[in-house]
Amino acid sequence: MRFLHAWWLRLWPLVKFCLVGVVNTGVYYGVYLLLFRLMPYVAAHLIGWTVAVVVSYLLNSWFTYRVRPTWLKLLVYPLSSLPNVLFTTFGVVLLVEVLGVGKGIAPLIAGLAAVPVSYLLAKLLLVGRGRDEAATDQATTDEPTDRAGADPAGADGA
Repeated sequence: MRFLHAWWLRLWPLVKFCLVGVVNTGVYYGVYLLLFRLMPYVAAHLIGWTVAVVVSYLLNSWFTYRVRPTWLKLLVYPLSSLPNVLFTTFGVVLLVEVLGVGKGIAPLIAGLAAVPVSYLLAKLLLVGRGRDEAATDQATTDEPTDRAGADPAGADGA
């Protein structure tokens, strides 16, 4: 039973990341659908992605990893999403132009394919390397920290 509990604690951040992803996909897709009839679909995709990156950063900071958002991390966070936007933009163009997939559905397919890479990059940026146990322990508390496992006031000596 202890093994299952430990396994669930390690899996829970991925589950939360996916839940944030569902919300974030709705935000992106809503912006995209509002704009792709008014401008080129690639421009609508990039504007939707930009709005979604801000929403994703805030939700993943607060909900998934329970770390305090900072302006610096907000500015750096899109770098972790850059492979995602390149992958999804290439995917959207490939799906629409080469495979003939409709412009309305292509971003959803490309976005779904990008989830594993996005998770790993967001975790690396927001939590860091080698902090899995601290992040897992922190995931069960209510108070966000400046970094995974650290006391917000810095009383832990770190």
